[in-house]
Amino acid sequence: MSKLRIHTQLNSRYQVFDASGELPFSVVFGLCRRSPADTDPRPVLLDIAGSVLDVPYALAHGLLTIHEYDSKNAKQSIGVDLTCLKEIIAVEGKYLSLPSPINRTKLWRDAFTIYCSPIDVNSTLTSFLKEGKRYRIKMTGTDLGIRRWAYSSRQELADYNHPPTYNSKSVRIVNSKPSAGNATFTVVKSLPWPPRVETTISLCKSSPSLNPTTIDADLDPRRDTALEISVTNTGPASVTVQTRGKQRFLVPWGPFQPESDADDSCVRIISSKSGTASLQVINCVTGDVVRGNDNRGKCSLTDSHIDSRPKLENSVVLRPGDPLVRRFDIRALLDGLTDG
Repeated sequence: MSKLRIHTQLNSRYQVFDASGELPFSVVFGLCRRSPADTDPRPVLLDIAGSVLDVPYALAHGLLTIHEYDSKNAKQSIGVDLTCLKEIIAVEGKYLSLPSPINRTKLWRDAFTIYCSPIDVNSTLTSFLKEGKRYRIKMTGTDLGIRRWAYSSRQELADYNHPPTYNSKSVRIVNSKPSAGNATFTVVKSLPWPPRVETTISLCKSSPSLNPTTIDADLDPRRDTALEISVTNTGPASVTVQTRGKQRFLVPWGPFQPESDADDSCVRIISSKSGTASLQVINCVTGDVVRGNDNRGKCSLTDSHIDSRPKLENSVVLRPGDPLVRRFDIRALLDGLTDG
């Protein structure tokens, strides 16, 4: 039987599994047609039912395996036996379309089609996960378990309202590499959630503030253009916010790495030093950035020996219902912009 090779990579959407269900968990897949032998210009439509993309079914039927790490030895792990879950049925009616590599202008690494397979915290599968334990999900082999597929498109499927003719009897879909990565995560009972913070922005006169809760940063009272930022903690308890440097919070991952805008270490607007570094001026008609650095004052550490823990001078306490106000002189940022 012939094989259609598709580069497949999997990862966990988040590095923790929240057993309370407040943070939805899923296994994220990236698929890309990049085989030199794949010369058909048509998109490939995959029926994901019963495949590795149908994670609960795949785990119950051996297409995927899950291992539990030894808490005393992080390099050791044991397989979790899920053979008793054979009653899990495949999810029907879900399809994934993969564009052809022919005439592709992107690099293959930027051309992955992303699919997230959710795991329900109330399912039988999650009853095998133990709080505080770390797990790894990976493919058993190269077989993606695709039972039905065709050269077609999602739009054609919608137009005809029925699956097209499938080619799965003559060609099998497999991973183009022996390894497809893994989805690693730690199970926690619940996660602490930050309070809702309300932010308002307005133009104002550049003048010293008489409000004791206001902190003037980089403000020149001789100029007449300033931006006022007000941040209010609407929760019941005080929170401490890190205003500069690498932020430490859960970020969503793609198949290979965190999403491009998730690992954000830029200077926050409420920083008492150079908060304007996070500002941009955007043309409302074109959407183009006309002022401001695309890096937005990122504070990155390149020396692995430097203590990366938050520093007290870069932290701000937001008390419940007590607005923190900062004013910045933005005349230089606006200077030279076209009227209107």
